[in-house]
Amino acid sequence: MRFITLALFASSVLAAPAKRDILPTIVFTPGAWHGTWAFDTVRGQLETLGYPTEAVALPSVGTTNVTVGLAEDTAALRAELTTLTDAGKDIIMVVHSYGGMVGTNAVEGFGYADRAAAGLSGGVIMLIYMTAFAVPLGTSLLDGLGGSYLPWMILGDDGFVTPATPEAIFYADVTDAALVAKAVAGLEPEPARIFSDDTTYAPWIQGVEVGFFFTELDQAIPIATQQGMASQFPDGYFSYTMNSSHSPFLSMPENVVAGVVAASTDALLKKVL
Repeated sequence: MRFITLALFASSVLAAPAKRDILPTIVFTPGAWHGTWAFDTVRGQLETLGYPTEAVALPSVGTTNVTVGLAEDTAALRAELTTLTDAGKDIIMVVHSYGGMVGTNAVEGFGYADRAAAGLSGGVIMLIYMTAFAVPLGTSLLDGLGGSYLPWMILGDDGFVTPATPEAIFYADVTDAALVAKAVAGLEPEPARIFSDDTTYAPWIQGVEVGFFFTELDQAIPIATQQGMASQFPDGYFSYTMNSSHSPFLSMPENVVAGVVAASTDALLKKVL
């Protein structure tokens, strides 16, 4: 019965343009080394469907300051969430890879249930980890990697980390060679500090609705690792699986859009029930 209700709710929202003002704003957060350009195609398709979108540039990406870390990235995302919630907007956060660390910390205080309890409108109605790090409270990205950098992560003497083989690790199933070349050219170094800073919040145990987008062919975060992280989530969390490598927003953007739309429908339904 719940699935019938979900389908009817989705069709009523998406079939009537006059009702599209109830659609949540989708806020994307990229992973390490990546800029907001990674989501351009997906954002365009979502906006065609009526979804407002935003993407947050992480201060750590491309910085020359080796002391920049998770705190600065978190502050950038919280600034965007503040702007949207001040306007009473419902939000779905989509965080990718290292962006999961950022979203995990940034969502504190912005969950829809907490805001509603305080008499405030708007808030995050779902936080989606798209093959993203959801590590236990008080642990770091390096902890999530097993305590050491992966072989393809190159730590330089200057304190910055770069990916050695991004074509294979990030874009293995992107068939457009020109798109791969453009993506690789857009990657920028990251301070090592982002790997050692700890999380300060665990949204899945604080009443924030969470979801996970699994990528079965991922070379950066193996599917077993993804499943292990998602096992922390409460029963009933939103789950969506793609037969993709680490960057489905480039290799299969339509599938990402379909997942976001399904998650949005699920989150809106949970909000009104």
